[in-house]
Amino acid sequence: MPTAKQTAANRMNSQKSTGPGATQGQAASRYNAAKHGIDAQHQIMFDETAGDLAELAAEYHEHHSPADPGQRFLVDTLVNSEWRLRRLRRVEAELWEHATNAFLANNTEAPACSSGDAFATASPTFERFQRVANSCERTYHRAMKELEVARGHALRRSKPEAGPASAPAPAPGCAT
Repeated sequence: MPTAKQTAANRMNSQKSTGPGATQGQAASRYNAAKHGIDAQHQIMFDETAGDLAELAAEYHEHHSPADPGQRFLVDTLVNSEWRLRRLRRVEAELWEHATNAFLANNTEAPACSSGDAFATASPTFERFQRVANSCERTYHRAMKELEVARGHALRRSKPEAGPASAPAPAPGCAT
């Protein structure tokens, strides 16, 4: 349990730690959480347009025609996963470029940078990137499977259950 002195110090420090106060500082820090795009919480990033996302969503909703809110959620999950995977493809190209530049900056005597050199320079970044990409792909495929199951359940509910199969009646004049 904190002492009275610690509590007072915490209160005083919290008053000083309220983020940037100047408009310029607030403008500079507002995108801190979305700097690299790998873990971005926003749907639209700097090089994307809302129209492209809306077009992708319309294509998925038209193709899958979700019948209820549960299916709509799964289709939206497919859209979000593909959107993020498209973003990650762009991010990957930028990561290779940054890794190449970092290798050349650290190895000024090297005449060139191979993909192996670039990978070795930024392997933790590439490993993290791959985990995010794998997660997006798993989410996409899981939602696709769940959507197929949900559509199968909806299809079975909409069809009337057939009664017990009966043997066909013998044709007239045939002995059985």
